[in-house]
This record gives sequence, structure tokens and C-alpha cells, in this order.
Amino acid sequence: MTKYAEIIDGKVVTISFDPKTGWPAVHDSVFPGDTDNGDGTFSRPPARPKHTLETAKALIVEYAAAFEDHITGSVSIGEKLSWATKEAAARAQTAGTADADHLALLQAEAAQTGETVDELSAKILSNATAWQQITGSVAGLRRSTFRALEAEADPVKYRAILETALAKADALAVSLGLEPMAWET
Repeated sequence: MTKYAEIIDGKVVTISFDPKTGWPAVHDSVFPGDTDNGDGTFSRPPARPKHTLETAKALIVEYAAAFEDHITGSVSIGEKLSWATKEAAARAQTAGTADADHLALLQAEAAQTGETVDELSAKILSNATAWQQITGSVAGLRRSTFRALEAEADPVKYRAILETALAKADALAVSLGLEPMAWET
């Protein structure tokens, strides 16, 4: 089916498939917004960036937080904020230097889980080591993505930089035995 284009001031405004419009017939690859070059060819408008540097950076921060949530599952922010305190208590317990506050924290959780304080401490330290490696990777990925975004002069290319970062995050998730995320860029 032949396409016909209404062209105003050198720009394709409308496309029709009705030959009665009186508009010139154009190739199938001509679309509204294209420029008529005057020689029977048309040019696509330049690509418009989807993101500014600021919005691209904000997205990678948002993605990093979503990725951490993907790894930890349904853990409240309050519990996450307690992890450093629990790690310190577990390290003190393992070293034999736990004070009353350390013991109270560990005993309260152990009473709920049915573990001994030493079993709980070992689990906390194992999780802390894994979490530090994960957060180190996520922070490194965020920082390297920031650097790549800041070094790129063409905002149209920000999307590709974000997609590369998300692919790296998905590879990390898979290496941890998790499903890749359903990212949107």
C-alpha cells in the first residue's frame, strides 16, 4: 500500500494511505517529523535524549537500591539499619568481648529463632561478609556508571550506559543464584 505525505515547510506532518489527498507518494520509511530534503529523500530527526545527566544518575541510584532489595528480599529498613550493630555484637561475642548490650541484642534474636547466641553470631558474621561483598560490588557499579555518564558528552548515549550497568547487575544477581531483574531504562 502506498503512503502519501502532507509536507509543510519541509517537514512531514501527516501520513495517509488515501491517494485522493493530493499529497506526494513517499517511501515506506518516511514518517511524520521527517525532513524533506527536496530531492526525493527524507531525513530522520536527530535522536532526542531520554535522560539528562541528573536523571540518569538518579536512575542508577534507584536501580542500586532496588537491586539491594532484590538480594535481601523483604527486609525492613529498620532491620537493615541494625545490621552493623548486630555484626559488631557478633564479632564481640566471637572474640569473647561481648558486653551486656551486645549480649542483650543477640539473646533477644536468638530467643525468637531458637538458635544459641554462638550459632546466631556465626550466621550474622557469615551474612555480613556476603553483604559487604555485594554492597561493594553494587557501590562499584554505581560509581563506575556515574563516571561513564559524566565522561559521555552525548546524552543520547546515556541509555546505553545505563543498560550496560543493568546487564552487569543482572550478571551479579545470577552469580548469586537470583533471578535477573525486570529493569526499565
